[in-house]
Amino acid sequence: MKKLIYLFLVLAVFGCKESSKQVEETVVSKSVKSETENQVIEKEVQTNLDEYISLLDSLNVYDISSIKILKNYFINNLFVSNELADSAYYLFLEFFYTSQNNLTDSLEAKYPNLIEKLYRHEEDSEVREFLGLLDDCGLDLFSTEGYFYVDVQPDFFYETFKDNSSPSLKTFLQLRDRELKNAFSEDAMLLISFNDLADRIYNWEKYLNDYPDTKLNNEANYFLDIYLETLLTGMDNTRLFDRESRILMPEVKQSYESYIKNHADSKSGMIIQEYYQILKRNQFEYSDSIDYILKKYNLSKMHGIQPHVR
Repeated sequence: MKKLIYLFLVLAVFGCKESSKQVEETVVSKSVKSETENQVIEKEVQTNLDEYISLLDSLNVYDISSIKILKNYFINNLFVSNELADSAYYLFLEFFYTSQNNLTDSLEAKYPNLIEKLYRHEEDSEVREFLGLLDDCGLDLFSTEGYFYVDVQPDFFYETFKDNSSPSLKTFLQLRDRELKNAFSEDAMLLISFNDLADRIYNWEKYLNDYPDTKLNNEANYFLDIYLETLLTGMDNTRLFDRESRILMPEVKQSYESYIKNHADSKSGMIIQEYYQILKRNQFEYSDSIDYILKKYNLSKMHGIQPHVR
């Protein structure tokens, strides 16, 4: 399966570079001690992106082991400002997904014997070595619809960047860390409960309210819209209305009511409440009233769409 190409590339990677030059050069010689469970890591403080960009340029993006080298760089270095740290993250993200997508696309062609072993659930030194390499790079092997693909481990980005990021980026990674641990959809079917889906809507709307100037605005709005559209329209293989009676499913109705009760003052709460009132006037029977709501709030139906898996 070809990994859904990340929407989330760099909008302003180098915008903060000039401000970082104001930091005294003596800071470079400092080191910061970071406590971990087993050791104390001496982190070199970086006052610009020059060394990091040189490292990026020296690495082969199509060699998956390059990700491990970059990960170790972040373990051993600390950027002097949030702006520098965030810029380094965006550059890493682009490199990471280019490398990961290339591996997924070439997986069966590059490792035919290994893939055959995986299909047969065999495990030998070749399989263990490959899985170990993926683990070192923050990747795992997944399967969907009969195909293998590689994707990021749920906590990889958060654990790698939590001490090297701005508050908005750290919160963003926390939210995605939680979501990545539970698959969202597969084969146009919702894999989480409607209440969990509602929680995701609220979390992303709150994030955007808490960090109105975040550079991750597009990414956060993507998740907010996808989750809200799913709660309002379902998916091809997750219908909101009973096929025979055409009445709203009880669990969906309960989720709407709970969201309205708890988040009536939020924008998403007002949208759901408006739609709920229309449904209520029609005894919760399906109608084309959803089209009015979607058009009014610039939203789309999720039918005929395969959203992100995780």
